Amino acid sequence: SDPAYSTRNLSSHGGFMPNGWWGMWVAVVISIFSYLSVEMIAVAAGEAENPVQAVRKAFRATIARLVVFYLLSLTLIVCIVPWDRIGEGNSPFVTVMQVLDIPYAAGILNFVVTIAALSAMNSQLYITTRMMFSLSRGGDAPASLGRLNARGIPLNALLLSTSGIALATLIYVLFPEQAFTLMIALSMFGAIFTWMMIFLTHYFFRRHHERHGADKLAFRLKFFPASTLLGFFAMLAIMLTTAFTGAFQMTLVFGVPFLLVLVLLFHFVRKPRLAAVPAEQGL
Repeated sequence: SDPAYSTRNLSSHGGFMPNGWWGMWVAVVISIFSYLSVEMIAVAAGEAENPVQAVRKAFRATIARLVVFYLLSLTLIVCIVPWDRIGEGNSPFVTVMQVLDIPYAAGILNFVVTIAALSAMNSQLYITTRMMFSLSRGGDAPASLGRLNARGIPLNALLLSTSGIALATLIYVLFPEQAFTLMIALSMFGAIFTWMMIFLTHYFFRRHHERHGADKLAFRLKFFPASTLLGFFAMLAIMLTTAFTGAFQMTLVFGVPFLLVLVLLFHFVRKPRLAAVPAEQGL
């Protein structure tokens, strides 16, 4: 029989946290994967005419969308279908649509998921290209990635970013059983490690900024440095917890060696150019 639509579903069927604090923490580890691309707002700010105003508007809009599309939608789902019935072979959204007798539920959701996936891929393609371009202009990537074509597009950086999609597709074709686990592990590790470095960089940047009495920042994180350190250690805890979470158990196994390879490549490629800087300045 269909469940009664009620907020009682939030606290029934074993209670509000039926699996205790550990169950809630594991849910955080899994759900954090959906929130880890918000940093693209700051990366894309360089394209705006008024970055300060654009970033403020973008962050407000992002928070509103997260509340509506994540928190509110999940609350409605659990109010309609008890949590212990969700995930029984179907998407939670498909289950809700079926309970509400919405026809063609699976087809509708497949269409929505396809559009969302293409949108996410387009966003990541842009942000990766923008990052490669910025790294090149800063001297941290090959100079060819910083060149623009006649239309003002960093075509080389775009082609490199696109090759990542082609490589992921090839891995899926060659290793269909292991491909998803590998992609999830690398993307999860990269996203969490990126945010750890964001918090760490912000901590030292703010310390240096305040020590030298520079102008007031346009954006100031409240409760600094406690909030920055809390964010860093929370990300570190999430990273370590992935080792005990089935869906992300291979995050450290694949992520750490991949990071070491990148560090070694950077060391051998970057070091000769760093050594050449003092000589050029001496001339």
